[in-house]
Amino acid sequence: MIITDKPFIAISDSHAAVQECNVTRESVELLADLRRENIRFAHWKGNSHLLLSLEGKTDLEILVHPEDRLLFEMIVKKRFYKKLIAQPWNAYPSNEDWIGFDFTTGNLLHLHTHYDLVTGIDYGKYLHLPWREQFFRNLKIDKLTGWPIPIPEMEALVLLIRIQANAIHKKKAISESKQNELRQLVSQVQVQRFRDLCQELQLNVPGDLDFEIRRIVQDNSLPAMIHLSSFFYHQPVDCVKAKWTSIKTVYYKYFFKAIRVAGRYLKLVQLKKTMAEGGKIIAFVGSDGAGKSTLCKDVIKWLTFKIDAHYFYFGKRPFIKSNDKQLFSKTDFLFNNGIFSRYFRKMAGSFYYLLLTNKKINMLRLGKQVSKKSSLVICDRFPQKDIMGFFDGPKLQTEKRSWLSGFEMKQFQKLFLTGNDVVFRLNLSAEVAARRKPDHDYKLIEQKCINLSSITYGSAKVIDVDAEKPYGQVLLEIKRRIWENL
Repeated sequence: MIITDKPFIAISDSHAAVQECNVTRESVELLADLRRENIRFAHWKGNSHLLLSLEGKTDLEILVHPEDRLLFEMIVKKRFYKKLIAQPWNAYPSNEDWIGFDFTTGNLLHLHTHYDLVTGIDYGKYLHLPWREQFFRNLKIDKLTGWPIPIPEMEALVLLIRIQANAIHKKKAISESKQNELRQLVSQVQVQRFRDLCQELQLNVPGDLDFEIRRIVQDNSLPAMIHLSSFFYHQPVDCVKAKWTSIKTVYYKYFFKAIRVAGRYLKLVQLKKTMAEGGKIIAFVGSDGAGKSTLCKDVIKWLTFKIDAHYFYFGKRPFIKSNDKQLFSKTDFLFNNGIFSRYFRKMAGSFYYLLLTNKKINMLRLGKQVSKKSSLVICDRFPQKDIMGFFDGPKLQTEKRSWLSGFEMKQFQKLFLTGNDVVFRLNLSAEVAARRKPDHDYKLIEQKCINLSSITYGSAKVIDVDAEKPYGQVLLEIKRRIWENL
């Protein structure tokens, strides 16, 4: 495998035509470090999509021998991986989550790290197989990637048991992807070697094993898959365990059903893994045409691959988007572009700006709460009190002072004190901004570009970004700087 600055490899697989796959440099260097320190590890399941995992598109399911746990953690920390905390319904014994970053592509690598043969089945239920030492004795090196993986007989056996565990406790049928994965594995199985492995694991073998394997390989027989899956599943004693009572399991099932049906009417809910070292509020500011909204959208998509992150919009019509749903607010009708809202704004006059600022204060307080619970908050625009009249700043500060202007400034002071952690200041010239937004007022754009550098954001770390560069370069630079500041 040849790794270059553009981590590209060409692979030839006996099960597929020649294809191309971008393996991240980070995954290659991680493998080298683990080998160098003689860590006992393997990518223990899901090896049919190992290449996608090394690209950062799916999880890396790594089994690490518990005696090497401290050394493994030292290696990933040295490589600046961040530890994640799973939500209660996804947390299982002998499991950890680490997230890494590939500097070249900006991709995240999720290490779903196991220190025993444990995998989740349903909320609170997990499968534990008592064959860890035997597993490590039955590994091979994958020719395409260089990663240690189980021999086909071991991986097929584990997959058969996992399929039945899921069928009993969660799903009623074997998914098409699992059928394809099992068929691919079984096609590589040597029957005698499979029998020897079962003897080592003290498992009985069905008398029609050869026949059932042929049915799976040649006919993709679902009954044969179910038969073998059920046969092996019922032999390990108490392999399915539960963390909680069944009451809690049922609670979480209905909890997720409620979120799917009425998620936008609920409070902000943390569904994904959170940062072990704490959350952050990250804001993007800049003139029209700087790409704030597009960057925020792509950053949220990038982070929510595994990390709990939420989108806060602080413009004229502020809102929160969480878990792909815009959250409902009882004050939304005041800030939309409907007939009632326009009439209300006309009638409310200056009071409207106080209501708008108050909404942003409440949003920011909520953002602060969720960041303290170790989630990330991405802010599209951010209120400031240095420039009056625009840039989401105070609107009522005129030469003639009034109690309204004084009250508004007090509100902005609350915003300033609540604050954020990191601000990306997207810099570009008025000419470039105007080309990107030809329908906007050029003088206003020019004024924004000139005044952007003079705005302060309290104790937040301000990072200047050249927003005139090609979009892909800007996004990659921002991903790198976010990673440095998590």
